[in-house]
Amino acid sequence: MKYEVYYCPDEYYEENIIEVESKKEHSNYLYSQCPVWGHRFDRTFTGYSPIDFEINFSDLENKKIHFAEGDQEFETIDINDCLDHGDTYQGKYFYFDLNDIMNEHPVVQLGFISSLIWTNFDQEYLWFDFSDHPMTSYQNNFFAIGGWFNIANHPRTSSLAIKVLDLSKSVKILKGDPLYRVRFYTEDLNDNPVLIKKKSPEGLRENMKHRQQMLNGDNKFLKKILFEKDIRKQCPYHNQ
Repeated sequence: MKYEVYYCPDEYYEENIIEVESKKEHSNYLYSQCPVWGHRFDRTFTGYSPIDFEINFSDLENKKIHFAEGDQEFETIDINDCLDHGDTYQGKYFYFDLNDIMNEHPVVQLGFISSLIWTNFDQEYLWFDFSDHPMTSYQNNFFAIGGWFNIANHPRTSSLAIKVLDLSKSVKILKGDPLYRVRFYTEDLNDNPVLIKKKSPEGLRENMKHRQQMLNGDNKFLKKILFEKDIRKQCPYHNQ
């Protein structure tokens, strides 16, 4: 059975792409003929960077972070300034919690790849699996933090949390670099997801915000929404 899943990038709409990888680079290998490998590959979507971006943590001892998009000049964040605004920083390209950024391997969220992901309302059970792409640890100096939940219950925006591997080197991302992988699961793993980019319906984002605010105050119901079946009708902030 085929089923449709939709995504709407928050920024860089045309350039922000999530799609199944090409099999060309695998075709010369014996494993490409394996049905086990192919079954999973055909149901795996890769998210690519919409921009060139670089962020550097080598000056973290002085609580400074340097970053730039494309050929623009580097900008600098003084983490001490963040203390005047609570324990988090949120900017155009990334955001972070102070406890995460001051660890041995800092974690930041890259916001420029964010997309709202949802499915048809009649799809009651659709798990969204967000995972790292192996190439990032090799060429970009980070790996992605993953997770999964029932996105049929809780349509929401994705973001890319990265854990930096080597502080002496920049995290360098080129437009088109594979950054993460996405899979969707139903009760039948032979189902075929079709991922479609389109503008989000009116009211979907507003409902998402209201739902998140409600769930933030009710951890028990949050876990039900994230992980159980046939629960979303109990939530007032779903499109009927």
